[in-house]
Amino acid sequence: MHNSGRARMKRVILIAEREFSPQAMRMLARVGRVIPFGSRSVFFKNLPRAHVVVAGLEVNFTKAVLDRAPRLELVASRTTQLRHIDRAETARRGIAVVHIKGDSPVLRQIPSTAEETFALVLALVRNIPWAMRSLEAGRWERRRYGGHELAGKTFGVIGFGRLGSYVARYARAFGMRVIAYDPYVSASAMARGGARRAGLNALLRAADVVSVHCVYSDRTAGMLGARHFRLMKPTAVFINTARGEIADESALLAALKAKRIAGAAVDTLAGETPDGAHVKTHPLVDYARTHENMIIVPHLGGATREATEKSMLHIAELTVQWCRRHPL
Repeated sequence: MHNSGRARMKRVILIAEREFSPQAMRMLARVGRVIPFGSRSVFFKNLPRAHVVVAGLEVNFTKAVLDRAPRLELVASRTTQLRHIDRAETARRGIAVVHIKGDSPVLRQIPSTAEETFALVLALVRNIPWAMRSLEAGRWERRRYGGHELAGKTFGVIGFGRLGSYVARYARAFGMRVIAYDPYVSASAMARGGARRAGLNALLRAADVVSVHCVYSDRTAGMLGARHFRLMKPTAVFINTARGEIADESALLAALKAKRIAGAAVDTLAGETPDGAHVKTHPLVDYARTHENMIIVPHLGGATREATEKSMLHIAELTVQWCRRHPL
């Protein structure tokens, strides 16, 4: 009787994201009882009985949060960065973590961050946000906001992995020369991707657009600082759709204020919080409010509907596989 009772037990799978794919939830229902997010209060009410949490970026899995999850066996995250999960604490407690970081087959199907990169480039060099504000205020200022062409200019890619190679392809379609820096990618591989290999300093000196696409790690944290911005052309623009922590934001702000670079556009800021509270006092956000050469968007790179659905379905499949390998 005891064994048959255990056979009827189902894992409680708690969704830690407000809008989760119905198809993905049906997949998860194969291996457990699925509880939707509902709200933060509902989530935390259900957390003590959860065996599995399927997460986006709504919740930070700190030690304090994990203390409220005594039954937790698995955190499954559909993200390519895991800073919302205390990995040391999950390891200490024997809680497994699955994610899509480095999952090349699925990530190759998601070009959304690369597409957003070029949206930011175009918005910045053609002054789109400020021209629209001017028009909304009743002005017609074509000469002021005409901007610059991309054709014939040089596009510098820092990090020539999946996204960097996508962006290089888009830049070439705009008639740009592409140079790239990545110590882990050979010159021949870059050439096959339409880019010429360059050292970091040489890239910064030559590029009209500098775009960051390297993976965030201990090695890349703060890799771009004041001396790097000083190497850039005063007519060049800086794009970061990777991680805010890769560039020294104080140095970026100083470069903008001193007109050492022409402009910047970023999709991500250092110290992001799931509720966006960090933007209220962020120096770059304050600068962008009153200047026409800084664009900041709320980490939209991988947030397209298509990318979201693909990542939800994939993390659901990984969760199902894990649960079947580790029966309750």
